[in-house]
Amino acid sequence: MKPLKTLVPLLCIIAIGFLTGPAWPQTPQQQEGPAALIAAGSGVNLGITRLLAKAFMIAHPEITIEVPASIGTNGALKAVPDGAITLGLISRPLKDQEKASGLVAQPYARVPLVVGAHPSVVDEEITSQDLVEIYKGKRTRWKDDHEIIVQTREPFDSGIQVLQKEIPGFTQAYAESHQAKRWTVYFTDQDANQALSTAPYAIGFTDLGMIATEHLNIKALKLNGVAPSPETLFSGQYPLSRVLFFIFRDGTLPEAAKAFLDFVRSDQGSNILRSNGYLPVN
Repeated sequence: MKPLKTLVPLLCIIAIGFLTGPAWPQTPQQQEGPAALIAAGSGVNLGITRLLAKAFMIAHPEITIEVPASIGTNGALKAVPDGAITLGLISRPLKDQEKASGLVAQPYARVPLVVGAHPSVVDEEITSQDLVEIYKGKRTRWKDDHEIIVQTREPFDSGIQVLQKEIPGFTQAYAESHQAKRWTVYFTDQDANQALSTAPYAIGFTDLGMIATEHLNIKALKLNGVAPSPETLFSGQYPLSRVLFFIFRDGTLPEAAKAFLDFVRSDQGSNILRSNGYLPVN
């Protein structure tokens, strides 16, 4: 019987150990870090999205938002469904097949599209007909007789699509010039802006928001006598604009991303947009 008396207390100690856990010190659980979001896509959206993200993170230090270099609209359309990024940045509406795949687009800003020139250009304005003639190769000189250096974009660029819609005759003139490989073509907004701001006597396309947020050395030309601005865009006097969107997968937006989108639509977010040449879209 003595061995049994010894065994019972031992079994009790083992049982208590299982119930209360080990007596040795435990490694403390790691604290969760800040919620991290990635917003990536079109170069058109980068400057203003970074400003909005910076202001948001000051108010919400528990959330971090990374806005990497441009991956383009097509990159965003691929990365969002794959879950590689939380928010995609695009500068055109979603197509029907993109909506059918479960993507949702939320517009947040409208910005004047600008016919821009290098500061060396003496001209202060241009007409719609001038643009068509330049792209056709019929007008080749500025008013001071310097040669016009055309810096253009690829056919599916959102800016080119706006010009094709709003400028009579531009679609045909652009198609002819593109087929003839008449001008230098740039495939990212940042490359196009860099070329336009550094090549004397150059003409190209950008928008008022990128000029402001990226501190670009580009002259915004009047179009048909009207200067591009949020005010002339709102009044309908200025005809060229594009809309910026956040895209995400339907039903999968984390709370941190919802908080950021709410901030963009807030008074503070709207003020940031307006002060950089954008019209808020709520």
